Amino acid sequence: MIGAFTIMAFLNDEPGKVHRETDGRSEIDPLFKAVLDFSFGKLGIPLKTQVEVSRLPRTIAVMLILDKESDLEKVRSETPFYYVRTHNQIEFKGISDPLTIPGFRLILGRANLYMGENEIPAEQMTITIICSRKPRKVLRSESEVEFLPLGEGYYQSTNNPPVNLIVINELETTAKNYPLLMFASSKKKFKEFLLDTVKNNCFDAYVEFAYRVNPQITKEVIEMAGHGLSKEKLEFIANDIGAKLLPFIPKEELLKHLTIEDLRKRLKELEEQEKNARYREE
Repeated sequence: MIGAFTIMAFLNDEPGKVHRETDGRSEIDPLFKAVLDFSFGKLGIPLKTQVEVSRLPRTIAVMLILDKESDLEKVRSETPFYYVRTHNQIEFKGISDPLTIPGFRLILGRANLYMGENEIPAEQMTITIICSRKPRKVLRSESEVEFLPLGEGYYQSTNNPPVNLIVINELETTAKNYPLLMFASSKKKFKEFLLDTVKNNCFDAYVEFAYRVNPQITKEVIEMAGHGLSKEKLEFIANDIGAKLLPFIPKEELLKHLTIEDLRKRLKELEEQEKNARYREE
């Protein structure tokens, strides 16, 4: 969990009114936040949630506050956010919610409100916008902000505080980028990410999140890499994901993880089901 990593809801201009900017987010946004929570939780930096800016319900998606030098160094070296400062606004624009110029201006507006209300100097602030798709109009300076390419998938504005725009489909497939690569709009990139987690023995950690993002491709990779799953993940697949995924896991791999106690428990459950069925028939 990141620094005073502040996860917040998205902007509503008026109480009770959902802004069109929020359309298509209801499922993917909580998952994106959960992935960040999981990823930065391994760094041991505590999380805060829901920080409002202004008296209207204007909220930033994620605010990462790093007021310790050790936390700054940890996030810079172990996450995709190598450029962080003390206060770091993070926004996510998914496949069904692409970054538009009006949306870009709203994000800048939230940043200015946050800095103004908390008396934060621009030198202590960064803004990050993570995009599943490349926002070509914003990058072409139609947003009135100039961006310069910094590397694979990274673009930074020339203004202060800097806006760091991350295009997921262009990111290098490395372990540091796994939490973002999971949300790539490119199916090829998503599969490449999953196969890389298998190669690096990290698939077990990401399979639950990945299935919720793209179940079909995750099934395909599980079929190839079922041997890499722990007993706990196999139980998750059986209980939470459901029976549809089980055919994709080799039977011999499932049997390897079963104990005599597991078999006894399952037999007892089947006996109870049979008794209940007979009782209902009577």
